[in-house]
Amino acid sequence: MSNYYDPRWYEDNEQRSWRSFSTESVPDSGSDPQAPSAVSASAGSAGPSSDQSTPPGCRAAVRRTVTVTALLILAFIAGWFSHQFFSSGSFPASSQSQKYAQLVQQAWTLVDQKYVDRKAINYQKMAYSAIQAMLDTLGDKGHTRFLTPDQVQAFNQSLSPTLVGIGIYIQQDPTTKQVVISDTVPGAPAEKAGLKPGDILLSVNGQSVQGKDLETISSLLRGQEGSSVSLTIRRPSTNQTLTFRMRRARITVPNVIMHYIPEIHVAHIQIVQFADGVSDQLRTSIEQARKQGARAIVLDLRGNPGGLVEEAINTVSEFQASGTVFLEQDSSGSRTPYQVTGHVVDAKIPLVVLVDNGTASAAEIVSGAFQDNHRAIIIGTRTYGTGTVLQQFPLSDGSELLLGTAEWLTPDGHFIRQNGIQPNIVVSLKSGQSPLTPTAENRDHLSYQQILQSGDSQLIRALQYLQANTR
Repeated sequence: MSNYYDPRWYEDNEQRSWRSFSTESVPDSGSDPQAPSAVSASAGSAGPSSDQSTPPGCRAAVRRTVTVTALLILAFIAGWFSHQFFSSGSFPASSQSQKYAQLVQQAWTLVDQKYVDRKAINYQKMAYSAIQAMLDTLGDKGHTRFLTPDQVQAFNQSLSPTLVGIGIYIQQDPTTKQVVISDTVPGAPAEKAGLKPGDILLSVNGQSVQGKDLETISSLLRGQEGSSVSLTIRRPSTNQTLTFRMRRARITVPNVIMHYIPEIHVAHIQIVQFADGVSDQLRTSIEQARKQGARAIVLDLRGNPGGLVEEAINTVSEFQASGTVFLEQDSSGSRTPYQVTGHVVDAKIPLVVLVDNGTASAAEIVSGAFQDNHRAIIIGTRTYGTGTVLQQFPLSDGSELLLGTAEWLTPDGHFIRQNGIQPNIVVSLKSGQSPLTPTAENRDHLSYQQILQSGDSQLIRALQYLQANTR
């Protein structure tokens, strides 16, 4: 079983609506609803992807560009496969793999030896483009991918609770591409500087973010600890355009946040991502909530891009005394069930889970387990649908392939990939409405009535459901 599930926590290649946190030293990422991507400063979520279309030009120029690009893409794949596999005898000489790898090697050699504009040949770009093109043909969109050395560093840091950055969460409207700060990390430079949820990001260090995807924007926000960055925003509440300058800092990112609503005895607990140690933090939050008088829990997984599968198993285990968490299916079709650990905290407390299109991978494992085991009601919109188990394969220059080597299914055998988890109760947010987080509830000391007036129809429906179905 792979330790990694959905590392695209920093890159949002497809403007996917994931909550992601970019760290300066360093996903995603994904589909296209309004999705929070946390920007602090160091890594990206999934592998980078480009949405750029072919620029206009004369027919001959386009044909030449396409031909050269095709040669470049084909070229590297053969060399890579020849080196990685043929020398070890992994494939028989008659296999199609060797046949077409040799074809690619032939194309690489022709470009290398014959192409007229020697200055235009960039071997790294050729290799990286070829690898990404090869992986794109597999159809594991948003999951299996190629990481450059910088992205590997970002990926390895993405599940750490301590990051370097400014501490903002951003989301992008899939239609307008407008980037909105959905929240700030308490005590981080962004909050101290005066940035607020709802601010519309216009530029970073004077460079406009209009039309850019979340990964590109995250890269603009990255930098070394202590380095400065300026953000220009528009504040809809006052219609002001403001510029804030701050220094990137090392911050601790809270991955589990709890707000207790005393009027109705409900704890709103958000898991931002399934980073290392999250299940321990969740256990502490559950125990704290019960001490305060909580009789029910809303577990908020909206915008959660996934993380470590062990943390997903532990999370389910805290609410279930027995049962299967997920099934893992290999390429032969063989399935292996993974059970809860037996370390339950409360197997009876009423539970509602909030999901949306930004809920992915390990967060989908948790949602699917609760749903199939009839442990919780799922409310929101259909989840993203990433269901392959990723394994890291380091390459010679420090880059890596993240390959789906198995698939994850819900306990009842439903494939998550491409299907996602369909909620028991479908509730969509209005266009432009951001989910209300426990961070905001704590910061603004929101009462139950204020939460009901917040416009977060998904959270409101969850609270109303618990009110109607619990004593």
